[in-house]
Amino acid sequence: MGRRLRYIPEGGALVEVTCRTIHSRYLLRPGPELNDIVVGILGRAQRLYEVRCCGFSFLSNHFHLLLDIDNVRQLAEFFPFLRRFQE
Repeated sequence: MGRRLRYIPEGGALVEVTCRTIHSRYLLRPGPELNDIVVGILGRAQRLYEVRCCGFSFLSNHFHLLLDIDNVRQLAEFFPFLRRFQE
C-alpha cells in the first residue's frame, strides 16, 4: 500500500525525495554505466511526467532527488515510474 498524497501548495513546490534499495543492499554500483542509466531514466521520466529535476545523488544503496513539481499528482505518477527501474 502506498503513502497518502502529500500537500503541495498552489503554484508548485520544491520537494526532496529519498528512497532506499530493497533491504538497503548495495545494488547501485557507482560508475559510468550507472551514471548513463540514471540520466537516461530521469530524462525520460521528466519528459513523460513534466517534473523538473533540480538535482540528484545516487549512492550504492539509496538515492536523493530534488524535484520542482506543479502538483502532488505529478509526483504520484513520476515516482512509481522511477521505482520500477530500481528493483
